[in-house]
Amino acid sequence: MRNFMYFLLYLSLSFSNDKTYTLTEFDIQTINSFRETGFSSFADFTVINNLMNSDFYSTESENHFGMYYMCYYNDDLSCANKHLNRAIQIDGKQSYYDLSDSLSLYRDFLENARRAVEKENFNIGIEDYENIIERFPGTGMPYYELGILYDKIDNRIEAITNFKKAISLNPNKEIYRTAIYSIAQSISREADDDSRRQDYNSAIPKYLEAISYYPEFTQAYFQLAKAFYSLGDYNQAKDYLLKCLELDPNQIQPLMMIATIYKKLKDNESSERYYRKAVQVDPSSYKAHFRLGTLLMRKDLKLAKLSLEETVRLNDKYYNGHETLGIVNMQLGNINEAIKNFMNTIDVLGERSKKRYKSLYLLADIYNTKKDYAKAKEYAQSAVDIRENGGAANYHLGVAYKNLGENYLAKNAFERASKDKDWRASAKYELELMKK
Repeated sequence: MRNFMYFLLYLSLSFSNDKTYTLTEFDIQTINSFRETGFSSFADFTVINNLMNSDFYSTESENHFGMYYMCYYNDDLSCANKHLNRAIQIDGKQSYYDLSDSLSLYRDFLENARRAVEKENFNIGIEDYENIIERFPGTGMPYYELGILYDKIDNRIEAITNFKKAISLNPNKEIYRTAIYSIAQSISREADDDSRRQDYNSAIPKYLEAISYYPEFTQAYFQLAKAFYSLGDYNQAKDYLLKCLELDPNQIQPLMMIATIYKKLKDNESSERYYRKAVQVDPSSYKAHFRLGTLLMRKDLKLAKLSLEETVRLNDKYYNGHETLGIVNMQLGNINEAIKNFMNTIDVLGERSKKRYKSLYLLADIYNTKKDYAKAKEYAQSAVDIRENGGAANYHLGVAYKNLGENYLAKNAFERASKDKDWRASAKYELELMKK
């Protein structure tokens, strides 16, 4: 599309009667070598545009002749034919007629090759395209179409070779680059299927093959990183993510993943940097804010609180956000805010969710601290109903019962709590106190 827009711009300028442009030495050198080099860059296109607005060619027919070459080497045969016919109408030079015959022969050969492919006479099609390449060197189209043919018969190596040749002759033709990407994408999809089956030994070589064909294939780098991450090879995963982000630094998923990897590698500074980049790239990502907030809990509780508040603002149904914000508020001494956060967690999860367990026992902890032992007992018992032998829930239930004077029930709760290694020491301490 971009080339087409440039072409329209060129047409709007090429027939101007105001030929005032003075060609530079570079322009002239480019024009003189144009027949050998073809349409190789936008710079060439600009030079031809300059040509058409200068007095380099003395006649209108020669202007159309220049246009013919530009179109021909840009693999736009209809455009080339149109301008060559116009040149012939204006000035019937024999050289123009000779070119017209050659162009017609070229187009006939292409049609023959295409018909062979349509009829699945692939060997004949290959021969036809190779004949075209030999007779009409310097254009990318035959290489491109031969690459399509080879892709049809699953010869990826030859397909890629021909696509690359087409690109070298006409690097501005987006369809040629897309062809390579399509093959790489196809290989990558096969690898994705392997990854979903956790067959990483098959997936990884395919991703690498896709990248070898299309080195700018960011998604393949990302998928490679995911595969190595799943295998526990965080350093290898990190390297592919860095390559992915080098090609496109504004991808939210790779940013999130590399931040997570750095966290696993105990490099919290790098992890924070990438989480902050993720938030910058996508301010609406509640998960990016959440993970940044959880990381900052070890560094700055006030900053962590800001990130977590943004998390629940963006997604008030995200229970982890409410719960973690509650924990931060507890640590900051914002008890009433913490209660509200835990209640929000429970509301979001619903009465039947077992995921309420942590918020319930934390509420019990808060109300024990506030010496509202009746409420503490209520929330602790709800937590025990979810996890009968949960150490945290039973410990806080024991504290509530003890302060309510129900020592027998307190003793039973502490004994259950003592079976949890994380709460064993605290529970046994309370049991010893009760013996005195």
